[in-house]
Amino acid sequence: MSLAKKNILFGLLFTAFTTPSIFFMMGLPMILQMRGFDASFIGLFQMVGFSAVLKFLLSPPIDRIVFKKNHYKTWICLLGIVYALLLIGLGECSLEHQTSLVFMTICLIVFVATLIDIPLNALAIKVFKKEERIAAGSYKMSAVFTALLLGGGILLLFYNHIGWQYTLWFMAGLIFIALLLLGFLTENDETIIIEPFSFRIISSFFKQKNIGIWLVIVAFYFAFISAVWIFIKPYLLSKKMNPDNVALLVGIYGGIIGIVGGFLASYIGKYYAKKRLLVVFSCFNALSVSILVYMEYCGFSMGLVVVAISLTALAISFSSAIIFALMMDYSRQTSKAIDYALQSSLFSFTRIASAIGAGIIVSTQNYGIFFIVELICILIVTYIVIKKYPST
Repeated sequence: MSLAKKNILFGLLFTAFTTPSIFFMMGLPMILQMRGFDASFIGLFQMVGFSAVLKFLLSPPIDRIVFKKNHYKTWICLLGIVYALLLIGLGECSLEHQTSLVFMTICLIVFVATLIDIPLNALAIKVFKKEERIAAGSYKMSAVFTALLLGGGILLLFYNHIGWQYTLWFMAGLIFIALLLLGFLTENDETIIIEPFSFRIISSFFKQKNIGIWLVIVAFYFAFISAVWIFIKPYLLSKKMNPDNVALLVGIYGGIIGIVGGFLASYIGKYYAKKRLLVVFSCFNALSVSILVYMEYCGFSMGLVVVAISLTALAISFSSAIIFALMMDYSRQTSKAIDYALQSSLFSFTRIASAIGAGIIVSTQNYGIFFIVELICILIVTYIVIKKYPST
């Protein structure tokens, strides 16, 4: 099978499996705002993604329970069926009257989505030849932004016009289609050598040179701009904007800008040192939030809304690109998977914590104070990077 066909197939698989999680974490805040839920509850709802924090502990069962033929494809099929059935079941629940049940079911769905990502990535390692893997990296980035377009934009339009149940059923349909596409991939039965999980490897990760400042950066660099992006839909709804317009502007237009930003970050990254990129992109984060502060206190207009969404979407794309690139740099050759998972877990934990804190600030204060707090935090991170991160 050609590289292009493999890229397309894996891109479609990652898009289908990622879209529901994006919908719950990026689209659902707008739905909760429309249904009259408090901002602190919207922030707390980000806890549905907590399973990503524990991802490094979830791979051993998948590696130890071995199927003789098509090991990873079998895992994907089994988990995919559970995934789709849970989405169908969730469509039967009432968001207003069964809130606790909805929350627990979404937590379970996102947990299954986290699990399914493990054999899917392992299958990619098997299917792509060594010399194809650098080029193949593009499929996952494209899939993430396509999932953002779907989960954060198009599915919100679906929800606005066809309702909760059919939107969930549509996502379940995407999962079943993905499982059918899985049949076009051939998995060989060679054994994948995976470094054993041990606390010795984990503790040695924290003994690397300059690891302390890097852990501060991986924890906080993205967290504050991420919180702003999560609450930008509820913010625009609080300004009485039409829900369809919010979905189009933030979910679809913002997703397209994010795709452009990913390619820009990749291009810019070829020419500048990573410390300089960290500083420049962090300043860009500050600029995007500054526009929101200005808009809140000096005048709200559609022109400024478009500028704010454009800059914030680019900031999200730039920040995630540089952090993920550096996470690979800090993953040692002998323990890449565990090192990357540790950093990813810390990254996910602080992103969730920041969103919860943001919800509390919005609920107890207002959006203006929230934007100012996030701006101050971003400026502090920028200062730390300038003063403490080593030049490379």
